[in-house]
Amino acid sequence: MTEELKKTHEVYKGGKIVPDDWSYIADEDPLPKEGKLIFSLERFLKEEQDLKKTNLSLGVVLRAGEKAEDLTDHLEALELIAVDFPSFSDGRGFSAARILRDGLHYGGEVRAVGPFILDQIGFMMRVGITSFALDNPRLRADLETGNLNQVTAYTQPVFARKEAPAGTRPWQRRPV
Repeated sequence: MTEELKKTHEVYKGGKIVPDDWSYIADEDPLPKEGKLIFSLERFLKEEQDLKKTNLSLGVVLRAGEKAEDLTDHLEALELIAVDFPSFSDGRGFSAARILRDGLHYGGEVRAVGPFILDQIGFMMRVGITSFALDNPRLRADLETGNLNQVTAYTQPVFARKEAPAGTRPWQRRPV
């Protein structure tokens, strides 16, 4: 894991920018006695039984190409799932978040990480992402000024948010 991922960042959560109290742990790093740690999917699945016996708060990062369904029987152990968006043009993170919320009914924090852009945040919120890592200085500046790109009309339903038909076309949706 790179030093960039190990350092502590701020996150946008609950409508404000707050310090990030979660840290990434590399696969080869020893476990601390306490803390909030984000593991790779591979390490978490391999060490889950031992991790449950610790005082650690557990999180996992789902990288692009990893399946959210692999966490089906493990969700109760996780307080946070970080969904990686490796580039702003890679939409696999949207699918992972929607599977976590609508398919697996995960109720914990789902965090977007990676070089996503402001225009994606409204859509990310719609599929159930609740916090956003602020690695991009431009994104942080936009959010500080309240420039949150909200999406108010949709053509596909989701179940993570309450929506209703918009007008006479049932495929058009709006937030409730």
